[in-house]
Amino acid sequence: MAGGGGWAGISDPVGGKGCGRDHDKVGNEDCEMSDDGVIVGKAELIAKFRRMEEAVRGQALANTLMSGLVVIGNAAKRKVKSQGLIKTRTLIRSIHEEIISQSGDRAEGQIGTNLEYAAIHEFGGVVKPKTSKYLAIPVGSYTGSPRTHADLKLRKTVKGNLVMVDASGKVQYVLKKSVEIPARPYMRPAFDEKQGKAQETMASSFRTLVTKAAVE
Repeated sequence: MAGGGGWAGISDPVGGKGCGRDHDKVGNEDCEMSDDGVIVGKAELIAKFRRMEEAVRGQALANTLMSGLVVIGNAAKRKVKSQGLIKTRTLIRSIHEEIISQSGDRAEGQIGTNLEYAAIHEFGGVVKPKTSKYLAIPVGSYTGSPRTHADLKLRKTVKGNLVMVDASGKVQYVLKKSVEIPARPYMRPAFDEKQGKAQETMASSFRTLVTKAAVE
């Protein structure tokens, strides 16, 4: 995703002997989760899973993965709010979860946002103007581009800073050649703090879906 986000996968464990990963993992007997993905299932549960039709297996894995992605996504939205990045709530609304592929033995999904400025808040960095000499930083009641406000006049403060003032002389924009944005991460902390909860949710979802499908 353009703005930033994360990847996750879920798969049928090879051999049907439960879960197993050697790196960066947290897990229980039903499910393990790492940056590389998730493996789910005990032998008995996996046996039921493999008796299901391929399309049903794929949907079960996708639904299982989505249940975990939603846990992480909701946590990321709360992090955005706690970081104070909620002036318009656009960033919160843009965070979403999606399944990008699924088959009878694997599903992959991602959490993220397509907003161009999302990554700069996650990682921090320096913002520079793309097509003009200065960035116009709104500091008053005006919003949008200064070009949409015909009454604005360019002024220089006693400290040498360039500003744009309205007809009453109130500063509406400060002009900067660059702005340093501090890192205020929301996606990575959400994953780190909620991966255990996501894992539990997926394990429960997987058991429910497979048990239901086995009965039908």
